[in-house]
Amino acid sequence: MTDIRPYRPQALGMEGPIARWYARIRGTGPQLAAARAHAAQLTAGLPEGARVLEVAPGPGYLAVEMARPGFDITGVDLSATFVQLATDAARRAGVEARFLRADAADLPLPDASVDLVVCQAAFKNFGRPVAALDEMHRVLRPGGAAVIGDMNRDATPEDIRREVDRMELGRLNAVLTWITLSGLRRRAYAADHFRIAAAASAFGTCEVRVDGLSLEIRLRRTA
Repeated sequence: MTDIRPYRPQALGMEGPIARWYARIRGTGPQLAAARAHAAQLTAGLPEGARVLEVAPGPGYLAVEMARPGFDITGVDLSATFVQLATDAARRAGVEARFLRADAADLPLPDASVDLVVCQAAFKNFGRPVAALDEMHRVLRPGGAAVIGDMNRDATPEDIRREVDRMELGRLNAVLTWITLSGLRRRAYAADHFRIAAAASAFGTCEVRVDGLSLEIRLRRTA
């Protein structure tokens, strides 16, 4: 099929020092508080002991927060560094969460085995986006949902500035983060790209919410 964007993404080498720098940026007080609030929002209404898969959890902060209430959490990431960082974060927090190294387009989970799939700030980096959606659909139980959050290609420089300001970083890290986000925005999806990808996948459709720099995409397995 034709690519769902007018260019092809290049995989980012999120290993070693760059992965640890990203973990430090995302590990500040305001960022951890945001992860805590987001975890509560994502898991609201899930039954006790529900199984949650986070695809590309990075350093694992969101996964840790979703694990605190007792949900069964698995994270799958292509980066060996992130798998180790996330495992360490879960151990420090005293929560149960497992992290595996694998490709988003080839998830090492059984069919219909999870209640919720979460993927945050990573989908734009997937080399096979429709295959990744198909895998999310495969591992979801009927009635389960996938929630993807990522950058909005149509965001403005002002949207990026507001996001960096909310992170409350030091001056150097704020500049580096602004440069990084500006570059990543050029690789990101617009809302219509996600609609095209969902239509080409086993989900068939999706709901898209646009909020400045961010997109939230919700997909559901109906059967």
